[in-house]
Amino acid sequence: MKKQFGKTDLKTSPIVYGCMGGAGAFGAQEEKDSIEALRGAYEAGLNFFDTAEAYGDGYSEQLLHKALGDKRQDIVISSKPRKENFAETDLIASCERSLKHLQSDYIDIYLLHWPNRDVPLEDTIQTLETLKKQGKIRYYGVSNFGKLDLADALSSGDIVANQLPYHLFHRAIEFDVQSLCEENNVPIMCYSSLMQGLLAGKYRSLDEFPVNRARTTLFDHKKWEECAHSRPGAEEAGQKALDDIWALVDETGLSMEELAVGWLKSRKAVGGVIVGTRNAEQSKALSKLMDVNLEQGIIDKLTAATDEVKAQLGSDIDMWGKGRTR
Repeated sequence: MKKQFGKTDLKTSPIVYGCMGGAGAFGAQEEKDSIEALRGAYEAGLNFFDTAEAYGDGYSEQLLHKALGDKRQDIVISSKPRKENFAETDLIASCERSLKHLQSDYIDIYLLHWPNRDVPLEDTIQTLETLKKQGKIRYYGVSNFGKLDLADALSSGDIVANQLPYHLFHRAIEFDVQSLCEENNVPIMCYSSLMQGLLAGKYRSLDEFPVNRARTTLFDHKKWEECAHSRPGAEEAGQKALDDIWALVDETGLSMEELAVGWLKSRKAVGGVIVGTRNAEQSKALSKLMDVNLEQGIIDKLTAATDEVKAQLGSDIDMWGKGRTR
């Protein structure tokens, strides 16, 4: 089940546990539930856990230690410093804080969370190299790096991963980022893989989607008040795609989560699909996602169902349309 992760010597599960929700990103969360969810994910076979200093200002990292500190040698941890902390002194301090929160001597993969145009990338990567030589991180990579940013990073250091928003309703990386990752053996860690719940089998209509989550470029900024972008969205095409995916749920007998995650697992360069849960019961269901492998015919139908959404939303990999990537 576990496979070598890109050019590293790490053996990782195809499903990565996303720790952001446990720190309250999607609403109030009892610590007991978060800890039990993490343990449940490990018991379901996951050994790859993704966190960041921005998730609850380090609280997510602390939760990971509380839940699985005794399994440290058996799990792979990726964490991420805030982009505001990419200067040498700040980055070293960020890494030290994360190590303290995790109560670990090392972080397996340290990812630059977003591009920072105010600090020369080559300087930041040099600091990552220093941390690597010191044994505080084993590998480093990037997150939310588009084609140009990724090319710059690849020319400056040994990038082992790019964590990107990727799911059936946001396929922007397919225009030019995915191929660059594939050519350079840089696995993609897909986040927002269930589109913040839209692909979790809860909603038949886009109009039912919670207002505080309807912020991506899929949604019309004039209709949804929390959108930070100024785009018309692609809601008509999105609703048609959602209807088609529901039809495939009925046709296959698989859950929408299995279809969404199975499709991602089939895509080029994907090295891990990030999924989060709220409690132990939800974590038990992750074993199905670990095992799901779709027939090519179903993969093709899912692709065709969302081709128009892809075409309308275009190549901007920033899912929220804030102009942070290139």
